[in-house]
Amino acid sequence: MFFYNELKPLLHQISSNSPDLTSIQLSHKKITDKHLIQISKALTTNTNICEIWLTNNLITEGGCGYLMGVLEGNRGVGEVYLGGNKIGDMGAQSVANLLQRNQIITDLGIDENSISDAGAKSLLDALSHNSTLQTLKTNGNNIQTEGIVDGINEVLKVNRENARKKLLEEHPEYEMSKIKKEVKTKKVRRSRDGTNKRSSSSSREKDRKSSSSNGDRQDKDKPATDAQITIAEETLADNFLKDRKKSLEEEKSTTLMSKFKNGLGLGSGGGDGKKKKEEGLKSGRDGSFC
Repeated sequence: MFFYNELKPLLHQISSNSPDLTSIQLSHKKITDKHLIQISKALTTNTNICEIWLTNNLITEGGCGYLMGVLEGNRGVGEVYLGGNKIGDMGAQSVANLLQRNQIITDLGIDENSISDAGAKSLLDALSHNSTLQTLKTNGNNIQTEGIVDGINEVLKVNRENARKKLLEEHPEYEMSKIKKEVKTKKVRRSRDGTNKRSSSSSREKDRKSSSSNGDRQDKDKPATDAQITIAEETLADNFLKDRKKSLEEEKSTTLMSKFKNGLGLGSGGGDGKKKKEEGLKSGRDGSFC
């Protein structure tokens, strides 16, 4: 419960038009109609409050009606949020009366307030006389006719477009700033796209060369597998056997040639052999054989 001793300092700030207070934040405070009437009375002399938040309280059509009556002549408040209360169709009618007279408020929230088609219809009719409201929250109510909601949304859409045009007429520098920003963004995008296209092919070529070089390096540095080791060992063994066989053949050939030469008396000891043979023959002729 929100007690008066807590509300009193706020009421003083509002009524004294304190420049430090620009927003009333009283959501989820169990604010009743009595509290809201006190706040509304303080608002009659205030020009600094810009927004009022009173969502999820205990406000009914009585408190809502009093606040809407005060806001009809207020030139500072631009946003009012009353969602999550119990204003019903009577409260919606009070809001509709405000919208016909107030050309300051741009955002209004009356969602989840037990408003039916009758209250929504009064809001739609009032919007035909309003050109400033741009946002109206009505979700969470008992509005059954979709055409009413669609009609409200269409009017709000037109109001937003007209507000944008009016802003640009009064401040053409905003449009020029927007155009320059869009042109700059497009140039940056084209520059980025061109850079990406030019660099993409060179990047692919560079990546290809890099991957090829890395692949060769990896092949060199990569440890041999068991199968590769076995093949290498077999190759070495085959080469050894071939060399050994060739060496043996050469050695055998040399031995046979040596024996053949010795048999013919052509070897290194051939002279001594011939001499011994001649001596043997001579001895035989002398009858010295046994």
